[in-house]
This record gives sequence, structure tokens and C-alpha cells, in this order.
Amino acid sequence: MQDKKQNSDRNSASNIQYPASSIPLLLLFLLIFCISLMSFSSCSQSKPLNVQSFPSATSLIAVNHITTIGGFYQPAGIAIDLDGNLCVADSGNNRIVVGNIDIIGRFGWQVGEFDHPMDIAFDGLRMYIADSGNNRIQRYSIVERTFSIIAGERTDKSENSLGLYSPQGVATDSKGNVFIVDTWNNRILKTDPLGRLLMELGGLNRFNKPQSAMVDTSGNIYVCDTGNNRICKFDFSGSQIAIWGGFGRDRGQFQNPTSIAQDRAKNLYVVDQGNKRIQAFNKDGVYIGEFGLDKLKEPYDIVIDNEYRAYVTDMSSSTVEVFKIILP
Repeated sequence: MQDKKQNSDRNSASNIQYPASSIPLLLLFLLIFCISLMSFSSCSQSKPLNVQSFPSATSLIAVNHITTIGGFYQPAGIAIDLDGNLCVADSGNNRIVVGNIDIIGRFGWQVGEFDHPMDIAFDGLRMYIADSGNNRIQRYSIVERTFSIIAGERTDKSENSLGLYSPQGVATDSKGNVFIVDTWNNRILKTDPLGRLLMELGGLNRFNKPQSAMVDTSGNIYVCDTGNNRICKFDFSGSQIAIWGGFGRDRGQFQNPTSIAQDRAKNLYVVDQGNKRIQAFNKDGVYIGEFGLDKLKEPYDIVIDNEYRAYVTDMSSSTVEVFKIILP
């Protein structure tokens, strides 16, 4: 009788019917529990993003070295004009070389002469030159082939001008404004095409010997804060947006960054001079690759054309090294 009772109890338990509505709820609880476990595991293994370490985003597929262009002595700044000509500030020769068609300037301190020109930038048919040794910015009209001094020391002492101390860089934006990298005064000056001051960034407490600046199509300003081994990004009004970098050899770290450029896909390329390489980042400053370690000795400036060719000046080699960037 007892055995029959136990069998009856087991049969009763096995015949218990759960409401159909409770099954989806049970599955939902199990799913939430599994997702929570996965999330906890993922978070415990990840590292926070900071200015010293960058995870890889979409990587560059390949960067191929194409050719070497010679005929310079300590080339510094580099740019591409409206006609697609490669223009180089041939610093050691105190001249600007425009493709294979023209040579502008010579050594001296008069208007149209240079003392170690370090950078060039274009605003349509006007070229701006950072005439570093003469502590000034010169403007050159390509059509009229005439020079004027918009900032710094002038031969005409009756004219007032912004005082500059060894400006190493110059850039322009889409509105025709000029950005002067006043290196030894540790500041960036924004002026109109005539040199009238519109905005000042920096000072000793913010920058340490900045070498160059770049303005993107949205008006954001990027500064190579060379002495601090970092890149500083500001919006059009001068408000700081981001800083990344730090001294070192790892991804996203720099030793003496001297220039920054942007391609059509808005990727950023930083000349990491002390590490003899070019580092590439996406528009948010996330590392996506590097190149040039086997070709560059003392890279200084970089420009990217519409075909994703990267032109890099190498001061020690007195050459321009040309690379082809292949993106995903």
C-alpha cells in the first residue's frame, strides 16, 4: 500500500500543469540573466580610453611607398595649390619650390626674401609663408606675383604689426582667415588676410613651442603642441574640444609631433618626428595605423591629396617621400 501511495504521489507531481503564460516569462528571465553575465565579463576585461592608450578602430589596409622626390635642402612645410602643384618650403635654400615650374624667393630680409621659411598655406590664389628667421608672415599673390607682410617685422617701420617670435607654421580656413603659429610666444593667432587680429589661443600655460596648426572643413582647429607631445583640438570659437597624446613610443603617443593633416575621409595624420613615423587617427582621435618607419629619418610636414597620396618632407634626407594610403 505504501509503494502504491508513493507511486501515486510521483504520478501526481509529474502531471502538474504550469500555466502557458508563465513560460515566456521564464525564458525572458533566463535571457536577461545570460546577457548580464556577458556584459559583466566584457566590462571586467576592457580598459578605459585615455590620452596615453588607444584601441584600434578600422585599420589602414596598406600604405605603400611610391617614390622619393629630391632637389631640396632641409625641406619643411608642404602644401598643394589649386592647380595640384606640390609646393615645398625649401628651408635650407631659403625659397619656395612650386612643382617643377617655379622657384620663389631667396635669402634676405627684404619683402619677398626669406630666412628659413618653415611653412606655407594657400587661400585661393594667395600663398602665406612662415618666414621664421625674419619673425614674420609674408603673403604672395600668385596672379600679381607681389609680396606683402601681414604680421611680424616689417621693413616699413611706420606700419603696426603683430609681434612674432620665430613663427613655424601658418594655415588658412575656408573663410580666408589666417592662423599663425607663433612658436616661441607659445600661441596661435587668428587674423584676417590683412593681418588684423581676430583671436588668440594659447600662451605659456597652454602650449609649449607649438609647430603647426590645421583647420578642418568644419572650422575645428588642430594644434601640434610639440613641446607637450600632444594634439589639441578647438572649435571655431577657440573652445577646447579634446587633447590626445603624451610622450612615448606606443600607439597614440608622440615624441616631438611637428605637423597634422587630414584626408577626404576626415582621418588625421600626425608627423611623429622623434619616432620617425606618421601616425593615423580617425576623426575622434582613435589610432588606426602608422607608416614610414623604414623610410623616414626626420619627417617634418605632411599633406594628403585627393587620391590618398601622402607627401612627407624629410629634413635630414632633404627629400619628399611619397606614400599611397589604401583605406578599407
